[in-house]
Amino acid sequence: MTKRACLFAVTALVLSAAIAGAAPVRLARTPDYHAGKIAFGYLGDIWVVNEDGSNPRRITDHTAREVNPRFSPDGRWIAFSSNRYGDYDVFVVQAAGGPPRRLTYHTGNDEVVGWTRDSLHVVFRATRGDGAFPSVATLYQVSFEGRPESPLPVDWGWWGSFSPDGKQLVFNRHPATWSRKHYRGSYAADIWVADLAAKTYRQILPGESFNRFWPMWGSKDEIYFIADPLPNDKAIKPGSPEVSKSRNNIYKISAKGGSQPIQVTSHTDGNIFFPSMSSDGKVIVYEENFGIWKLDVA
Repeated sequence: MTKRACLFAVTALVLSAAIAGAAPVRLARTPDYHAGKIAFGYLGDIWVVNEDGSNPRRITDHTAREVNPRFSPDGRWIAFSSNRYGDYDVFVVQAAGGPPRRLTYHTGNDEVVGWTRDSLHVVFRATRGDGAFPSVATLYQVSFEGRPESPLPVDWGWWGSFSPDGKQLVFNRHPATWSRKHYRGSYAADIWVADLAAKTYRQILPGESFNRFWPMWGSKDEIYFIADPLPNDKAIKPGSPEVSKSRNNIYKISAKGGSQPIQVTSHTDGNIFFPSMSSDGKVIVYEENFGIWKLDVA
């Protein structure tokens, strides 16, 4: 059962003392969690720290910008995106550190999303003409062994997470305008579930136009995501003062559908972004107010 009491900040004093010996760390980005370790982006590199903020280690050290670290489900590797060669490509590095290995070589940006459940493929987002329109991004997977990448069977895709058995994929079909508060336009992030073998698709919460970002498939057949609905959302006039009352929080809903979302967190400033769920479905880490937070959900 989800416990709000399990929510707490990590990094801050211990991490800042180890890195800089002075001010607290700010702008630690895009965290991911595995077995008591948190990987995140900071100062353009990839770092790993214990969940209590102790023992920070710099995993990469390069003049390029390296972002979106994601542990493989077996915990041995970290995938990330780096612009070492101009555009963002997919790289992997041992979780304990070592020389990174490049997996993609396309001239466009390849933005890491996660892994397949067997730790054999990295999932990433790219625009390569395979989506519903040539200019829209969709989801791809590339072999850890370096074989050519291939698109996942979705016509549009911004973010995704596999079910525990790897047979289904929950994904944001539309590009997410995550930086626009209370966005309710045609690009609002919606949630779909794909049965990968049957190639069938169903929408979660059809007819709702508010953003539902970063869907994550939990261990108890529940889908977690970030959203900013208001109690009277459909009556809100665009551009009115009521818009400012929207607050990002984490919600969950049955993967089977047919139910309403349940609010999991109660942050009042709404600055929750880029969550990631551990491969065992028990922990979510996310950005909130320039720090990294951890939530136990199982």
